[in-house]
Amino acid sequence: MPSPDSPPSREPHLFRFGLRHLFVIVTLLSVLCAALVLTKGPVPLVIAVTALLIAAHVFGTLVGNRLRDTSADVRRWRTSNPKLDDDHPRAESQITEAARATLPPATPLADHGRVSNWLLWFVIGGAAIGMIVGGTVLWLTIGGRIGWAGWVVGTLSCAVLGTWAAF
Repeated sequence: MPSPDSPPSREPHLFRFGLRHLFVIVTLLSVLCAALVLTKGPVPLVIAVTALLIAAHVFGTLVGNRLRDTSADVRRWRTSNPKLDDDHPRAESQITEAARATLPPATPLADHGRVSNWLLWFVIGGAAIGMIVGGTVLWLTIGGRIGWAGWVVGTLSCAVLGTWAAF
């Protein structure tokens, strides 16, 4: 096993997939196309937009996780061969103190630590407050015109908004 300080022998890959992944993607695209053809009215548009939204979310998560997981390997690989390409600053060890003072602070994207307990309770509290306030406002304003299923969906939506606001 190579030491953590030794450069990797080859460039770290951002996208790795096999034949199984390809079959799953082709199957999902086939099912999506069949659903678009078999439905009428505005439903195909809703299906297409939902599928694109989910695909963008999955793709963004994939790229973000791969970049986070390989960031140290990519940095070591680039510094191991100075003839690769112009990537300024090339390595942290070559950054002068004046340039280091002007760099923005590092983000926690490469950290693998636990989320602190206070943040977890803060987000749970935001969800609870959003659920209580949103459910109450929905019941008082339009409670007579919607059924219990509509009220539950609206209350859960308010809980999600409360979670986002707290986070």
